[in-house]
Amino acid sequence: MKKLIPLLSLAVSSSYVANAADEKTVVERLFNNIINSKVWNLDTAGIVQEPDAIDRLGEAVSHGDYNDDGYQDLAIGIPNYDFEFFGTINNVGTVLIIYGSPNGLTSNDSQLLFQTFVTDPPNLENSNGVEANDQFGKSLASGDFNCDGITDLAVGTPNESVTLAGDGGVPRNDVGAINIFYGSVDGFADLGAGSTFLLQGTGTGIFLDAIVSAGDRFGWSMAVGNFNGDVENGNFCHDLAVSAPFEDFGNMDQISDGGQVEVFYGKSSGISGDFDSRDSLSQQSDDIPESAVESNDQFGLSLAAGRFRGVSLLGPSFSDLAVGIPGEDIDGETNAGAVQVFNGASVGLDENGTSQIWSQSGAVAGVVEAHDRFGENLISGDFNADQFADLVVTAPREDLNAAGVNDAGVVHVIYGGFGGLNTGGNQIFHQNTAGIFGDAENSDRFGDSLASGGDLNYDFYPDLVVGIPRRNDSRGAFLVLLGGPDGITTTDSLYEPNFLASGEVLDEMAYAMTVADFGNGRELAVSLPGDDSSGGDNDAGSVIVYEFENPDVIFENDFES
Repeated sequence: MKKLIPLLSLAVSSSYVANAADEKTVVERLFNNIINSKVWNLDTAGIVQEPDAIDRLGEAVSHGDYNDDGYQDLAIGIPNYDFEFFGTINNVGTVLIIYGSPNGLTSNDSQLLFQTFVTDPPNLENSNGVEANDQFGKSLASGDFNCDGITDLAVGTPNESVTLAGDGGVPRNDVGAINIFYGSVDGFADLGAGSTFLLQGTGTGIFLDAIVSAGDRFGWSMAVGNFNGDVENGNFCHDLAVSAPFEDFGNMDQISDGGQVEVFYGKSSGISGDFDSRDSLSQQSDDIPESAVESNDQFGLSLAAGRFRGVSLLGPSFSDLAVGIPGEDIDGETNAGAVQVFNGASVGLDENGTSQIWSQSGAVAGVVEAHDRFGENLISGDFNADQFADLVVTAPREDLNAAGVNDAGVVHVIYGGFGGLNTGGNQIFHQNTAGIFGDAENSDRFGDSLASGGDLNYDFYPDLVVGIPRRNDSRGAFLVLLGGPDGITTTDSLYEPNFLASGEVLDEMAYAMTVADFGNGRELAVSLPGDDSSGGDNDAGSVIVYEFENPDVIFENDFES
């Protein structure tokens, strides 16, 4: 039985088992850079929690220094976790926090966070909070939302159902919600007590009732940036963008799944649902040019924040927001996909009336085709180290027509500069690109997940990690593409197939990934939510954390001091 108590024990297990018959030999696979890997899950020796079938630990991962000790910590979403307290509530969800240390991740003081029972805003009935099938932890994002210099954690619950006062006790299903947990020198409060619960357009009275709708799935994706450039107490105040990609519009002629994004602005008192502290973005907004909302656009299915433009070194620094619209029709092609980029400014994102639309039409590499779903996944990173963020956009349903491969998937890189993102030098990668190991196969969906921001080979250029969780009957794999002065290169790329245990089908390795220094230098956390526990619990889930060698380290046995 799972117990409702914090985790207190040490938990590390050994690496994967290599199979010489697999896609790459051990020597090739190690890239002379991966020096160690450890597996984390609820099955690891010493963890007082126990895994259950279909927990799917690792559907989301994030990182931040939540206890302000100088080491990054790892947050792992377990959306199908069952809550056992005076009975079992199925698929409530939880988030596992594993804290970093001088020796890397350790389960000392690690804990589970839960969604607390909610009675605020006042027009919510008291029955909201921990409920069956909420799947709390399905999305995660980290940032300093109360400007105190300590990282906080936003947890998405896109399947949250709520009952409003006046609904007669009938819940509105899959409305979606988020919780904000504030970090401190002691980490998070036990079980997440005191977290802030927010709904789409959280407010009071008729405003909340008009916005909270069944099926919106608010909290599907989140991105963190400083969109209005504000600083308090000497610290940047991070803002949080949260999507509801299945938002409907209209009355008589309803537009289904058009999508909407809510932006909550951080301040010293933290993130709130006050109407003067948030904005809304959608393609039906009057001040958003070059767009019109249509059914199935799914505006906001993915989000990424970054400083794509040049600003004065003496002035404030504004983050911009990229919004994926994978269902957008382009040049008459259904679900071809697009990305809309909104510029940050002192007034926020939605009032300056500037945005860019990107698709495979025009100077972006590739060809517009139906159902490519360009914009399904996004991430930002400065791959050429020019101080401007670059944007990575995936089209996971892209067909490689010349090779006769369907849903092979491609990854695009669009580079930032003084004027913002531009088509100069933009790139496209897939598994048939020269220098990338392996061959594209049907339904691989290359780029179904992404990670960036880490210089894994210590050359001062951030690298890009591309996830292929559906590779090889969903055993999964990931690919590291190195950054450089000219951007992303395929030279010395690292391809890592699933060698965990027997590399079973449906492990979905690389479903979610994040790069951080948990205390052992550059590390990459890669999830396998379909991994089975040692006791045979199906889809219990695991996360592998890879350590990368620093070639500049002087070892004591080679040199004096």
